[in-house]
Amino acid sequence: MSPYFKLTQTFGGKKVNMNNLQQLMPADGYFHRRRTSRGFTLIELLVVIAIIAILAAILFPVFAKAREKARQTSCASNEKQIGLAMIQYCQDNDGYVPSQNVYPGNPPHMDDAEDFEVAAKLNTYAKSFAVFKCPDSGFAIGTVQAKQHFYNYIPPPHTVGLPDGASGDVGYSGLYADIYPPMDYHMNASFYNTGGHRELMRNLDDKDICSAANVGMFIDFPPAPNTTVNPSPGATFWAAGGAQPNGRHSDGDNVLFADGHAKWFPYSRIFPEGDDRGEPNAWSSWGFWWGYVGDGGRMPSPTTDDYTNVTGC
Repeated sequence: MSPYFKLTQTFGGKKVNMNNLQQLMPADGYFHRRRTSRGFTLIELLVVIAIIAILAAILFPVFAKAREKARQTSCASNEKQIGLAMIQYCQDNDGYVPSQNVYPGNPPHMDDAEDFEVAAKLNTYAKSFAVFKCPDSGFAIGTVQAKQHFYNYIPPPHTVGLPDGASGDVGYSGLYADIYPPMDYHMNASFYNTGGHRELMRNLDDKDICSAANVGMFIDFPPAPNTTVNPSPGATFWAAGGAQPNGRHSDGDNVLFADGHAKWFPYSRIFPEGDDRGEPNAWSSWGFWWGYVGDGGRMPSPTTDDYTNVTGC
């Protein structure tokens, strides 16, 4: 009798003696695993693409907000440098802000002042045209210049005691660009509303200023569309340069204060009434005696515009 059972197993339709495993070995003595190539199926590819699309939809707005936040921060930094230049200028000029071409008889809230003239005077201290440019502005020549150019009028620098420079304004194309920095910020016209004549500048220690830390001095231009007098060129004009009527930065604007600090505010806080008509609760009234108490002024309540018992700080 055989000392072991004879075991057989069928492999590939062929009976093999399991007691002699050598029959199973390949010629080279090694077992080889059959390699098969397998690609992604269409469904697997579609799933991957869908996941990427979902992630992009989530992340792109986040990246866009981060970029806008960076531009907003850069804008605030520019305003702070403008504020430092303004403080230095005032120290050298008995506390008075720079003069500029303004138009007596118009309401003090109107955006008809030539802010690039102020920029030219402050640049003596700022030493850089770049600080007067908002990163979100689409107007290379400056938003204030763009508005004035729309109306075909850029006043010569000599009208405010500046040299006319070499560029000139031939055909309204030169814009006196070597004298006037491209200006994207608007100075609060309340600084030129003394004695009924806007061309008279205020002193930073003016009796009508109750709180310098609350007085807004500059804001991104245009500050707001005005629906009462001398309206801005129009929404299409401003939108072409990235200057939306609800503010440049995330539905708001940076405001530079008279003490040199800058802060972002939502449009609804800057213009509670929806446009810039010089209301006691609008940014142009903050810190002046005709502004509300909560904004550093003397007006007792936002429910009344009665100035009868309020005559100064």
